Amino acid sequence: MRISNIKVVDDTENIVACVGDENTGAHPRVYLNIKDEDGSIECYYCGKTFVYKSKIEKKKNV
Repeated sequence: MRISNIKVVDDTENIVACVGDENTGAHPRVYLNIKDEDGSIECYYCGKTFVYKSKIEKKKNV
């Protein structure tokens, strides 16, 4: 997975919206529920992954 395909979001956000971007291409707006068990969700149109900030920081400290 490319780093540019990851979007870090605040841990307080449970739902994110995705419309694609110039790298992945535009698509209809979809709303995605971030999974609490792994703290991330992948858009089924473009593959962009939304990850909780705490999950990224935890990986940096390992």
